[in-house]
Amino acid sequence: MRIHDLRFLIELSHSKSITLTSEKMHISQQGLSQLITRVERELNVKLFNRGRHGISLTEAGQKAVQKAKEIVEKYDELKVELEILDLQGTSPVEGDLILSHSHVSGTTVLPKALKLYKSRYPDVNLTICENAPFETIALIKEDPRVVGLINFPEAYYQDQDKNAWLSSPDLRYKEFLRDELILCVPKSWALSKQQMTSVNEMIKLPMVYYETRQYGEIIAQLFSQADGQPKVFLKTFNNELFRQTIIDGLAMGVLSRHELNDNRLLRESTQQTPLRLTLIYTWVSSGNTPVSFAAQKFLQCLENLAKMINE
Repeated sequence: MRIHDLRFLIELSHSKSITLTSEKMHISQQGLSQLITRVERELNVKLFNRGRHGISLTEAGQKAVQKAKEIVEKYDELKVELEILDLQGTSPVEGDLILSHSHVSGTTVLPKALKLYKSRYPDVNLTICENAPFETIALIKEDPRVVGLINFPEAYYQDQDKNAWLSSPDLRYKEFLRDELILCVPKSWALSKQQMTSVNEMIKLPMVYYETRQYGEIIAQLFSQADGQPKVFLKTFNNELFRQTIIDGLAMGVLSRHELNDNRLLRESTQQTPLRLTLIYTWVSSGNTPVSFAAQKFLQCLENLAKMINE
């Protein structure tokens, strides 16, 4: 059994659909069905029940997927650590790097990228500031030394006004990762399936917010079909307070799939709702000024991490 097989099983447990999983993971439905059969044969146990409305995990399947998530998580950590060891002996890169990032990236991708980058290039003088994506874009236009790590919901690219910013000839963009933002509720709430699929039911429940413009826009998009706004329990800039509020069962919140995969306690204490959207992570730099060598190396670290996540 390969790590790829475990990733397929995990995704299948989320989507509960061979069709959706095959589309997302770029494998034929026949190939995915054969993979399931092969893994079940290897483990000598039935993992999935197939029905008219999709598939569901057996009791053995639930245990297998839980262990698969732990194995994949440890495997990804190992690859990052080995990458760091392998890169410690490379030629030093020096100079200054000014990075502007959005809050969402600061809770998921950025911490790992910083660890990898500083281990590889300890002599770089790194300055980091947190800004909304459009603020980062404006900052790069003013100062071409700045590079950015931004993320937008996929729907932004269908908005003519917002997309005008994202097609500026003064900037270079490079998408390197896609993630899923998911409205998660505490398991202790024991909500019914009908409740979790109704936006008008969900807006009645307390919610914790990151007090940023981008997070507010994401929430507005998620609940665009609702008759009102979600009930605000707490607004905060503090990542740990945000997470602990959800873990303690005080409020629901929107979390990225990568964040859920990285934080086992958060993952195990929450239930994912069908309310979700795709988030696109993009590297942005000046289109009129060559990017510094230090910045190029940071982009490489981001791409290496994205490759590990997507494997």
